[in-house]
Amino acid sequence: MMRTTLSFVTLAIAVVLCLFTTTDGFATVSQMQQTRLVKASAPLVPLRASNSDSSPSFKRVSDEDEGEPIPFLDKIENSFIECYADSIITVENVDYTIGIPCDYCVALCYFQGDNLLPVELNDELMNDVFPVAENIVREEFEDELILQRTPQTLTLMGELEDDDDDDDEDIDDDEEDDDDNSGEEEVEVLLSFEHRDKEFNLVRMIDPVLLVGKKDDSREGVRVLLTPEESEKIMPILEQTFLNNSDDILP
Repeated sequence: MMRTTLSFVTLAIAVVLCLFTTTDGFATVSQMQQTRLVKASAPLVPLRASNSDSSPSFKRVSDEDEGEPIPFLDKIENSFIECYADSIITVENVDYTIGIPCDYCVALCYFQGDNLLPVELNDELMNDVFPVAENIVREEFEDELILQRTPQTLTLMGELEDDDDDDDEDIDDDEEDDDDNSGEEEVEVLLSFEHRDKEFNLVRMIDPVLLVGKKDDSREGVRVLLTPEESEKIMPILEQTFLNNSDDILP
């Protein structure tokens, strides 16, 4: 497996800095630091909690709850993605859970010139190419890996083998290319295939991808992903709060 860089639409940050822009209003990946936060695709606005004097609060989840999978539900698509809760940001008495997907975050991409571009989740091209990629993963890895069309990012369920030698080479390459690729997302190419005379790549996101969800009043233990309207209003606050406390999260 090899690593390369992926050019995404500008995102701003990354707590669930979502990968790709979708019709449900969640973000796409791009020029992030080390984490990505999912948000609706909308310009950032000046940080303010609200018209009140209350400030957002941040707390890490307890060790007891940290390893418990939680369904993050997309009500628009009626689908879900399981995440481990990482932290909780409270704004105006509403708790927003920051979650890390339990499975590998992946993307289907293609080259346009020298740029590796992601297939957007809501694009018709995704409807066409995803079943092909799904079958190839099934044939290549049998039951070891399963490609899933989950909300806000594709995921790969199973265990990937680590290649220590490649990792050592990648670290050296990364140090040399940091300046050249400072605005691009690093990814690991898992497999390549052709479809309709075009080459596609299934890649794994190297940097963490985080998702944001609220409690579901009707179902205990479930988080609901934000609507586009909610995301536009609250994501700048969540992003800034997360960054202010990122030293507590990032290694």
